[in-house]
Amino acid sequence: MEDLHLNSVKKYLINFKYPPNHNRPNLKYGNEIHYGCALGLINNRPVSYTKLGLPKQAECRLLKNKRYAECFLYGIYLFNHLTKDLKFHYTTIQYNYNQVSKKHKDKKNIGESYIVAIGDYTGGRLKVWKDEKGEGEPDYIDIKDKLYKFNGSKYYHETEPFEGERISLVYFSIL
Repeated sequence: MEDLHLNSVKKYLINFKYPPNHNRPNLKYGNEIHYGCALGLINNRPVSYTKLGLPKQAECRLLKNKRYAECFLYGIYLFNHLTKDLKFHYTTIQYNYNQVSKKHKDKKNIGESYIVAIGDYTGGRLKVWKDEKGEGEPDYIDIKDKLYKFNGSKYYHETEPFEGERISLVYFSIL
């Protein structure tokens, strides 16, 4: 029997109203709208730290909102429930709602990341190319309700198409 608290956490994360995310156009197919957000420590845009004097990294302003702070804490709970990897440290959680991402490498992540997907969906595996150039056949990784650790800044990856409702959470560091 699955943990009652874990079911509540998943339900919360699935029903959360994620904002449109316009900051990652390289992940889109066409003009689709991506929904999701990065919570935790984020990289400020160059104009913010060069012209406005802000630090390169800062706490995500969304965390000042109680709903987003709760969402961040539920993401932490999910991670802690699914792994015993006490040596892995992350600064940020990226939440992606019903998003199929194009083949890409993560530009600002440092080192390895963990990814998990939850929801009532079919398909949606993570495709990872172990060749740094993204050539050859990818590995298809089932990340439904389980964490997968990989270096998204080193290896190309994308989302397999899926049907249903799917939320992926990516745990990574920018430091």
